[in-house]
Amino acid sequence: MRIIKNSRGLSMISVLLIMVFYLSLFVFGVDNVMAEEKIRIGTIFPLSGNLALNGQDTFAGAQIAQEIINEQGGINGKQIEFIIADAPDANAAVQEADRLITQEGVDIIIGTQSSSLSYAASAVAERKQKVYWEVEGVADSITNRGYKYLFRVTFSARQMSEQMLEFIKNVATEKLGKDEKDLRVALIYEDGEFGTSTTNNLKDLLKDYEFDFIMEAGYSAKSAELDSLVLKIKNNNPDVLLSISTINDSILLANTLKRHNFKPPIIIGTTAGHGTPDFVKGVGKEEADGILAAGIPNAINVEKMKPEIKELYDELSKKYKAKKDKEISVNVLNGFNGTWVLLKHVLPQVEEINPENIREAALNVSIEEGNTILGYGVKFAGPDASNAGHNIRAFAAVMQWQNGKLYIVYPDAIALKSAK
Repeated sequence: MRIIKNSRGLSMISVLLIMVFYLSLFVFGVDNVMAEEKIRIGTIFPLSGNLALNGQDTFAGAQIAQEIINEQGGINGKQIEFIIADAPDANAAVQEADRLITQEGVDIIIGTQSSSLSYAASAVAERKQKVYWEVEGVADSITNRGYKYLFRVTFSARQMSEQMLEFIKNVATEKLGKDEKDLRVALIYEDGEFGTSTTNNLKDLLKDYEFDFIMEAGYSAKSAELDSLVLKIKNNNPDVLLSISTINDSILLANTLKRHNFKPPIIIGTTAGHGTPDFVKGVGKEEADGILAAGIPNAINVEKMKPEIKELYDELSKKYKAKKDKEISVNVLNGFNGTWVLLKHVLPQVEEINPENIREAALNVSIEEGNTILGYGVKFAGPDASNAGHNIRAFAAVMQWQNGKLYIVYPDAIALKSAK
């Protein structure tokens, strides 16, 4: 009655609406009633298990993007809330994607760091017509399925493979003083989605080169020992070892090579394994020295950044240092960059958050090169393209450990140092 008394002049319908609102606060609680004032986004990352080192860093980058946006007032006045899921393997990724959509009611999922996890979880999202936003899984198979609701911000495995082989042709041959046809190349790979996708690209692209391709071998990223593999590599004695590995197996491989007193003149891994700070910690600065990693350009030359991009990069570095007390890794950069594109460039253009509106806004995004912290631009391939949802303006780089630090050495346009 008090509400009616204090609301004199209001229509009866308005009075009833006010009464219903306060009753809902009493019955359901303030947080539940006001939940609609937040934008709820699901996240799927490997926060435990074999992939946790990279997964936790990628998620940390995504969280920092969320924090900065929320500190700036959110998106169109609404705060971002992450509904967090841990997916240590593909089965968990499927289950968690289903839970986030059917039980939590999210319209968007950000994931997943691992190509195997992304491939599995994004299939669930597509089937239920929800947006899946991939920030780090690079396997080509993720975006060659003609999906409408899948978007990937980072480069593809094929783009990375092209850079690896071009580096061998243009740089390694000169460093080793050998003709292309005389260069002995071995290829090993973890047999998950990431490793097999990248390997298939490399084998397909190798047809266009004259290298002496002497060996190919797969292995499980969960292997407890790699002695037999390393002995096979040693017996073949390659000039160049291409190693498509994740973090734990890249450390195991390097330490096993050391134990068998063998190190190929040139080792090119990927940023998923050989390019992380945990790699150099796991094998030591001396052993890591000279090893190359293809993938995300993480040894960024901040002096070349536009002022507003450098300011954003500095804020990311400061926040991550406060969280983890260490320098940002390639995974942090990827998690942040991919999430930032969604929160800063896509969702603000969506008046009503739903999959169709998000999808339309994403396809309209056009960011030119130099306007993200990783340097590349953003433009997603349309639904009729063979790589639907892939960022066609993304690019990979080749980096090298030199005295405990990772520097871009290829291509020349973004190189910070020359390869040793």
